[in-house]
Parts: sequence; C-alpha cells; structure tokens
Amino acid sequence: MKHILLQEAFIYRKRKALSAPAGFVYNKSAGAWFSEVTYDALVKNSQFPSIGTKKEDIETGEDHKGQ
Repeated sequence: MKHILLQEAFIYRKRKALSAPAGFVYNKSAGAWFSEVTYDALVKNSQFPSIGTKKEDIETGEDHKGQ
C-alpha cells in the first residue's frame, strides 16, 4: 500500500526541451533576443509566441535553477 501522499500526488508531464529561437541572436548586454534580419526584439515579434521562462517555471512555481 502506497503512502497517502503518493496515492494522491498529481504527476506533471515533462516538458520538451527549450531551444534558442531560429533567426534570433541573444544580446548579452541588453539581456534579450533580437532578430538577425530586422534587429527587432523577439518580445515584439507577433509571429513568435512565448516559449517559456528563463528558469523554466511551471504553474506550480517549481523551477529548474541550476539544472
């Protein structure tokens, strides 16, 4: 018999690995991704949805710092 916490625990699916956006380069001094063609910031590009956070936060508040 499993412990009650193990019986009731919700198991999250593992996310796919995040990769750098194609056609964009990271500017370390600005701390942002910019288009290689237009030099516009990735966050202002309507064709590119957000893919995740820097720390890979999940809705539960968990993060993967140091991994």
